[in-house]
Amino acid sequence: MAPTNAGTEPPSTRRRVLDAAAAVFARDGLGASMEAVAEAAGVTRMTVYRQLGTRDEVLVALLLDQSGVVVDDLQRILGEVGRPFGQRAVDAVLLIVEAVQASPVLSLFVHRITPTEVGELDRDNRFLDAVWGLLGPYVDEAAARGELRTDARRTLDWLLRQTLLQLTVPSSLGDDLATRRAELELFLVPAICAS
Repeated sequence: MAPTNAGTEPPSTRRRVLDAAAAVFARDGLGASMEAVAEAAGVTRMTVYRQLGTRDEVLVALLLDQSGVVVDDLQRILGEVGRPFGQRAVDAVLLIVEAVQASPVLSLFVHRITPTEVGELDRDNRFLDAVWGLLGPYVDEAAARGELRTDARRTLDWLLRQTLLQLTVPSSLGDDLATRRAELELFLVPAICAS
């Protein structure tokens, strides 16, 4: 009788390559080589290219993969019925900030690659399209309910830039969760909400 894995299937090659790339880029930064990724995954460099594409495509795949850890929580927060959109937006920004700070790979994208460089890496807009696809419906819904000061697209664009600001510019008042929340409630909510 053949042994069974009983739910312990080995990870797919793509998953192994993504996990290896995350570890290598977190360790080596942007100077990481495709050879190091291949070695860490236990595959050839050609397999890395077949699974994820060029170095830039590997970085975008990593960004999408690592960002995926917050998708369920973002959907839960933004989908909460009965809470004003401004409160949900504050919680969403704080969740994103905490997730990026906890992830060496996501931190690499925020602190070592400029937004312009991310755009150059993501020439086909896979990451930005995924962000808009995830968050857009919630902002559209808030706009339809009359909760926003302006249109949904302008609001979401501004929220994304404010989130990046929270990640990149230290506050002289402190960057702990309570201070961030107070700042966002004081400034972000009135900036986006109709009342």
